[in-house]
Amino acid sequence: MSNLDHPDRCPTLAPLVPAIPGMAWTENRAAAVELASYGWPVLPGTYQLAEHGVWLGKHGAAGLEPASALWQVDTTTDPDVAMEWWTRRPYSVLLACGVGVDAVELFAPHGQCALTQLSPPMRGPVAATPFGSWLFFVRSDDEPLRPELAATGHAQLHARGAWLPIPPTAREGLPYRWQVPPSEVGWVLPASADVQRVLVASLSHPADSARPSLT
Repeated sequence: MSNLDHPDRCPTLAPLVPAIPGMAWTENRAAAVELASYGWPVLPGTYQLAEHGVWLGKHGAAGLEPASALWQVDTTTDPDVAMEWWTRRPYSVLLACGVGVDAVELFAPHGQCALTQLSPPMRGPVAATPFGSWLFFVRSDDEPLRPELAATGHAQLHARGAWLPIPPTAREGLPYRWQVPPSEVGWVLPASADVQRVLVASLSHPADSARPSLT
């Protein structure tokens, strides 16, 4: 049983809300159900009903974060459970990394360069954040971040103990978007070592000098 199944333990204290304008609620629910059905461990995140509005779904939430204090155990890969959770509220969709799925985050110019060099067998899902970075999703296999990438100071490996927003989740009205949707690559995740090898090779290619902050 999860905290989300126990109202007295669940941090989402606000009453249920009516449907929000537009398709955000149903889009998030559909995404959560689909991700869970393919074995991606998803968890509910806090949400806004309006751009720059207050964050709901967790008492005292100051931004986008897991709705449950015990989020590492309050995940699901059951599409029926995902349907139930995201029918209750218009939660953001978050991914628990390290349980089948990891991600390498890079500045967008580096990501764009690397994506052109990834052959189809090594190309997995790729998402763009609203803050100038790309997420390359890979299999969880305890592969550390390559020293060459770590040395740049502009790359991050999101593995066990980390969570990530998943499209179409939004922050302050700015959505995360798929550059390469999982369906485009048959929901196959490449090996982290293979992807990182290409990411390192792409470092030698010129990239946009503008380097925004990773988030």
